[in-house]
Amino acid sequence: MHPFRNLLLISVGRETSFEKDPTPGDWQHLFNKARQQSLVGVLNEAAHRVPESQVPGEELLKEWDERTAKIGRIYNVHEQHVAELEALLGRLGLHGCILKGTGLAHLYPHPERRMCGDIDLWVAGNRDAIIKTFEDAGIPIYDIIYQECKAGIFLDTEVEIHFHPSKMYNPFSNARLQRFFERNTPIRNDVTITFPDAKFNAIFCMAHMFRHYLEGGIGMRQMMDYYYVLRSLDPADRKPVMKTLKRLGMGRFTASVMTCVQYNFGLEDEYLLCPPDKKHGAKLTNDAFNMGNFGVMDKRNYSHEGETSWAKFRRKNHRVFSNLRYYPREVIWSPFARVSQFVWRKLKGYL
Repeated sequence: MHPFRNLLLISVGRETSFEKDPTPGDWQHLFNKARQQSLVGVLNEAAHRVPESQVPGEELLKEWDERTAKIGRIYNVHEQHVAELEALLGRLGLHGCILKGTGLAHLYPHPERRMCGDIDLWVAGNRDAIIKTFEDAGIPIYDIIYQECKAGIFLDTEVEIHFHPSKMYNPFSNARLQRFFERNTPIRNDVTITFPDAKFNAIFCMAHMFRHYLEGGIGMRQMMDYYYVLRSLDPADRKPVMKTLKRLGMGRFTASVMTCVQYNFGLEDEYLLCPPDKKHGAKLTNDAFNMGNFGVMDKRNYSHEGETSWAKFRRKNHRVFSNLRYYPREVIWSPFARVSQFVWRKLKGYL
């Protein structure tokens, strides 16, 4: 068993120790891998949980604890910012829902140990009206694209305002996805800010992972998120969720994710959405392991000095088309989606 997989299994309580005592060099490698995967905080407990003979060296453990404490402080800041966002939306007469990280952290045994990035806020309403409402309140809006924009609300935390929780390249699949979001929205008019339920997250997080996997890559943090989503999902919702994922063209990807979460986190069969696809799941697992969080280690994502817009367009499409034989229904639409996005932003004056 690979030591990092062993560490993941220890972190979720599936194992209690390593098969072989890690050397100081092994622990440094595990710590570096945890950083690449943005799992420093959630894996910290595993580093303390192992038998005394396998605990990391004092200096490394101290650094690990300090980084974990910092993650906890950032988490507390995010929680405070969510409360401030709730007050802001109330003043603006808007209603929204917290997506991804800040919401998913609540599924973890220790939410404060899940590393936070930005805050993703899905706001109900028309895109132009939402943008105008924020700008009229003196809040700068920038980087506007189809599904989201950035809002300069806090100095220390980036906030993304979502008009749509996620998107797909295939226009037919995307239309189905948006209908699902509309029909199952957790946003309520009697509550300013809400959090999605497990059924919504089971669809949304899979669509989010699928897009990022094709565009730049995903890592083990996204897989750990989905592990906790699956464990919180009502058994009665598993078949309807899988039916929806198949209609969206994500059946094979879902089966691959099942392989990854079961292999790396020991998920029991009863929580799976479908039988694992071991062949494609092995590739996904290997990619997630080597690419790091959102493909941070994948050199195909690196821009080059002097790279033109056309060169960037080709590089990104080449990255997506590397998965053509696995997910043709989605990949084939990538260049058309990118061109239409560019034209739309140009016509709207967002470029």
